[in-house]
Amino acid sequence: MKIGFIGYGSMGSMIIEGLLDSSVLKRDDVIISNRTLNKLDKIKKEYPEIEITNDNEYLASECQKIFIFVGTFAVKEILEDIKKHINPNTHIIHISAALTLENIEKVFEGKITKIIPSLTSTVKEGVSLIHHNKNVDEKEAEFINKVFESIGDVKIVQEEDFEVGSDLTSCAPAFIASIFQKFAETGSTQGNFTYEESEKMVIKTLYGTVKLLYEENMSFDDIISRVATKGGITEQGVKILEKELPETFDDLFKTTLKRHEEIKEELRQQYKTND
Repeated sequence: MKIGFIGYGSMGSMIIEGLLDSSVLKRDDVIISNRTLNKLDKIKKEYPEIEITNDNEYLASECQKIFIFVGTFAVKEILEDIKKHINPNTHIIHISAALTLENIEKVFEGKITKIIPSLTSTVKEGVSLIHHNKNVDEKEAEFINKVFESIGDVKIVQEEDFEVGSDLTSCAPAFIASIFQKFAETGSTQGNFTYEESEKMVIKTLYGTVKLLYEENMSFDDIISRVATKGGITEQGVKILEKELPETFDDLFKTTLKRHEEIKEELRQQYKTND
């Protein structure tokens, strides 16, 4: 069974390289297509068993499972280009959070899986959110789940939960990095540490905190209570965060969820031509 990947951009290349490195796929079963073929030279050199092409129609005719890793608004064009070369048993997998199954099914009514991976999949950590439509059978779902379990955890979700879920997983590395970047920046203005020194201390502390959470099975509350002793300095800082952060995170979710809806509406208009 040939497995095709269309698109080799930032997220696509990360996922493809992670899957090939994990050996969860037979490399000589893999075909990768990209508009600019020379962008695939490096991965072809690293994994010579794979096949590369810039012909999506050829890939579609050869592959039973097709992963589409292009920009959200380019998915429709790809589907329309390849639909004459696929059959009802072809399994389409895409990674566009705002692109609903309802829209895709206006172009292709077969087996569809929607996946939202994370940058953390690069280091085989984090969570990939997955939803299969009703046409994907149990064996096919298990295969896709196993593929993505090779680069992190998998969580099966309802489609309506993708927006909040992607904020908590896919978007979260940027949110977390932004928070701690500002923490390090502010710390460097309060004393004699350079920003680089502050950043390094914060990163090492963040890494240690994550190890406590993950490897020692401590909860957020456990860590707070262990460090923020009653009447101490840390407790005063925690009180500031408890006061200020809820409103900040409310604004964050309201803003991102609003943008999700805006993009979904743009996509509804794009796919309307198929009504």
